Amino acid sequence: MKIIIILVLLVSINAYQLRNKKDQLKSHVIQQIRETIKNPYSPLYHSSYNRLAYYVDTFGPRMWGSEDMADSVDALVQEIQDYGFDKVWKENLGEITSWKRGEESVTLYEPRQQPQKLNMIGLGWTPAGTVKAEVEVVHSFEELKNIDVKGKIVCFNYEWKGYSSGVQFRTNGPKLAEDAGAVGTIIRSVASVSISSPHTGMTNYQNIKYPAVAITVEDADMIDRMRQRGQKVVIEIMTSGQQYKTTSDNILAEIKGSKYPDEILLMGGHWDSWDVGSQTGANDDGAGVLECLEALKVLKHLGIKPKRTIRFIAWSGEEMGMANNGAQHYAKTHSQENHIVAFESDLGSTKPYGFGVTGGEKFTQLVTYLAQEYLTGIGAEKIYPNAGSQADSAALRAVTGTPIMNNKIVDNETHDFYFTYHHTAGDSMWMMDADDMDDNVIAIASIMYLIADHDDPIPKN
Repeated sequence: MKIIIILVLLVSINAYQLRNKKDQLKSHVIQQIRETIKNPYSPLYHSSYNRLAYYVDTFGPRMWGSEDMADSVDALVQEIQDYGFDKVWKENLGEITSWKRGEESVTLYEPRQQPQKLNMIGLGWTPAGTVKAEVEVVHSFEELKNIDVKGKIVCFNYEWKGYSSGVQFRTNGPKLAEDAGAVGTIIRSVASVSISSPHTGMTNYQNIKYPAVAITVEDADMIDRMRQRGQKVVIEIMTSGQQYKTTSDNILAEIKGSKYPDEILLMGGHWDSWDVGSQTGANDDGAGVLECLEALKVLKHLGIKPKRTIRFIAWSGEEMGMANNGAQHYAKTHSQENHIVAFESDLGSTKPYGFGVTGGEKFTQLVTYLAQEYLTGIGAEKIYPNAGSQADSAALRAVTGTPIMNNKIVDNETHDFYFTYHHTAGDSMWMMDADDMDDNVIAIASIMYLIADHDDPIPKN
């Protein structure tokens, strides 16, 4: 009996020592990742910021299917091929229909004595046309039902209570206004503040026939004041956007798993952007894409070969949200593969403090354990259940049930910092912070490594 007890104790001690050794190894890898990214003499120090600046400066906005988008895709693929990943490739989406903006304007005629151009931006895929009419301001869809807007332009000046409070007016407002008899739609930019910079985005274009545009928060309030004091407001809207046939590609790269190569951790962002300013697409979502790429790059740089495959993706076509965009194409094309998790960074790049997770209880518990056990030292240990959804990763989850994650970053509850610049000319390198971007690279690389190298089977439920 004594011999059996001694043997059990020895096995227990050995198991503890082995587990402790594995824990130390994982902690050491996280430390290596951080030190490599934060070392000013490392080639990866501020690399995500510098690479982002190169693509933003060189190619400008990356509208889905545009020549600038295609050129930037080719350049990024060529660059990635030099990093030594196990596989780098493009996946073509086939023929797509995209949209070019064209000339557009909003001109205030009354009550001004001289016509006044207002800062504006056409909503995505808005019909081409010119309309000049009296303006009526409404503050809610309920109010629209009780005001006669026949033959008028409706200006939606809603109260900002976060993105969800405003995006409904951009998406559904033009159709509801036309259903009520309006001949054009103006919306207050979907933003916390706009600093006289209008915000674009998609609208329900299939069901409208008149121009639909956004103006600045400041000018929406001005028009509202005019109407409240009883002044007649007359505005002319002119748009000339056109649809056209083209094509586009997703970009993919991966490090094959050393033990379970068929189990895939997907991470990335969307490479397309809107076209509002000379640098639009820096924060949304060039930064998210390149932070995920740098996360894969640092693992390669350190010679880390996790047990499961980590795959990078730059999705194409998120902004226009079409049924044949890159997210939908990937979900359909790769639905038979065994995805462990899909991570997406698409809500900014300020300092990270944890991750959102949308998945089963056991998967969420595993990620929570890994983060709290190993990521406290880098300040990214907080896990938020049922809060990991993003547009592109959600497409894969809808088809396969794959758990999805995102990075949680410093902002207020309604993400006012992010939405100040969202879909505007202000989305530029000026708002990016190289140290914060490095912190995102560290956090993303660390959590992806921990999941990919986990010893036990990864639960999906």
